[in-house]
Parts: sequence; C-alpha cells; structure tokens
Amino acid sequence: MSLYDATLARTPGLVSRRSAPRTAVAVGVLVLCVIGIACAAANYPELAEYARRSAEESSRPRYRAMRGLGVLPAAIVVLATTFGVFAVAALLGSATRVWVRAETGTPLRRRFTGYHALTPAAFDRLHAAFASGDSARYTPLPEQTRGGDGVVLIWTADADREAYVGMTWGRRVRSTRNAPLIRLTGEGFDALERALRDRLTTPQGAAASAPPRTAPSSE
Repeated sequence: MSLYDATLARTPGLVSRRSAPRTAVAVGVLVLCVIGIACAAANYPELAEYARRSAEESSRPRYRAMRGLGVLPAAIVVLATTFGVFAVAALLGSATRVWVRAETGTPLRRRFTGYHALTPAAFDRLHAAFASGDSARYTPLPEQTRGGDGVVLIWTADADREAYVGMTWGRRVRSTRNAPLIRLTGEGFDALERALRDRLTTPQGAAASAPPRTAPSSE
C-alpha cells in the first residue's frame, strides 16, 4: 500500500492508524529475537560445543570441516538479528498501520492489486472507466504481467459500502504517477463488489448479459 500512501494521505476523510494486531505481531517477533540473541550469547560455549560434536559425528565432510567455527550460535544471532530488523522496520513503517475512514473508523481492506502492461493512453482510459462506476467499462481487466507499467489497487470499506480505486503508472518508484483516487458508493460499489468476486476477469453489466454473437449462415 505504500506505493499509494501519499495520495491516500491527501484524501479527505481517510486517516492512517496503527493496527493493534499487526503491532502485536511485530512486537512479539522483536521480543523473541531479543530473547534468542540473549540466549545465544549467554550459552555460547555450550551451543558451540554441541555444534562441534554434531559436526564431528556427521558423515558429510563439509559439516565436519565446520566443527570449530561455532556455527550454531552464530546462526542463531544472525537469524534473530535479521528478523529483528524486519520487525523494527514494520513498527516504524507502514506495515503495522491501516487506512480507515475517519467518520466511522471502518478500516480499508485491500481487495486487489494488479500489474498490467498499459500505455499512458490505455491507463487514462481505464481510470475513466473505473470513475464511471460502470463495471461493463472496466471488466475484464487487461491480463496481468510481471513488471507492468500500470498498477491497479482496490480497497473496500465493507461496513460503509464504499470502495476506493487507486491507479499508478510507471516502473520506478521515484517516477511513478498516481492518478486521482476514485471513490465508489451505492450502485458503483455493488458493481465493483460483484466484479471483484469474479476477480475482475469476467465481463460485467451489459457486456455480460449480451447474447453471444453467431456467425452468419453461408446459405
């Protein structure tokens, strides 16, 4: 979500708040990492001796070659430090925060993230299609592709029956262009909800109800 955070922050009625469950998980991971490092440091000789004996008893030469390196305690410290860094980054960054509607406190739930190969003109047309609220205009979405220039992000505030569609274009984070955030309510929300259930890959609206075309008879 960080790709679109700047635009969400400028949107009236939306605020970023810390998520208690996500914060609890990050704090728990950080505490376990600190405990792991402390235990490895306090019991370094015992762990090193255990690693040495295990290496000597191993049938693999490469394991026996590591018997004097104290691999086990060092590995514990490295892994705990790595996970600890990720936990701190989550606490300081956006990973433990959620966007909510200020009026009701309803959190936005991210429902879709798609990467699509779009030209600037196709990007603008798709943005206009979403803004119309007519699901027949924006479904089916172009096929997703790794490294696509166009990114589509969709959040819903289910309890409030509101949806938000964000679109950004560009391969590099510093040069991406965020299109204005689209807010859908009422019938627009219902249409998008139905399209999301079909993963935005099935034609909706008039396109879905139109009878299939048949080839003219040669007679």
